[in-house]
Amino acid sequence: MKTLSKILISPLFVFAFLLFSCSDSGGSDPQLDCGPSYCISDLAGTWNATALTFAECNGPGFFDLIADGGSASIVIQSSGRFTLTVTYPDGNEVFGGRMYFEDGTWFAIQFDDDEPDDPTYFGDTLSGNTFSLNGGPETAEFDFDDDGNEECASVDLTFVRD
Repeated sequence: MKTLSKILISPLFVFAFLLFSCSDSGGSDPQLDCGPSYCISDLAGTWNATALTFAECNGPGFFDLIADGGSASIVIQSSGRFTLTVTYPDGNEVFGGRMYFEDGTWFAIQFDDDEPDDPTYFGDTLSGNTFSLNGGPETAEFDFDDDGNEECASVDLTFVRD
């Protein structure tokens, strides 16, 4: 009987070992598609800015793109990849990157031009056809005094679905 018990225990032990060794031990990807109240795929489509403002981090500088005759639009894919086009009265800029929720909680944008694994975090709201992003200090740069040097800024954006 000793031989039989060794034969029965041995396959059960191997099965349990394989089961637990192949399971996820908490090293999951922190970049998730869904957050507390919506998923990135809910943003898929074209959005036009109704508000885009820059406020200087340590100064009185403020710029309202829409009030100054500019515009902005963003095209978001269900994967979170996006292209943001900002049109100023004297030219435009195009930004690309990926949106996701870090750890399913924090709305993050990894811009293509930034260091890898160095996302920018935003306050976010999706309410019907309105999507808002509220950036804190140092979420953007803007040349408030037209001297050719960009200053630290916070950015706030509000979009409506096209």
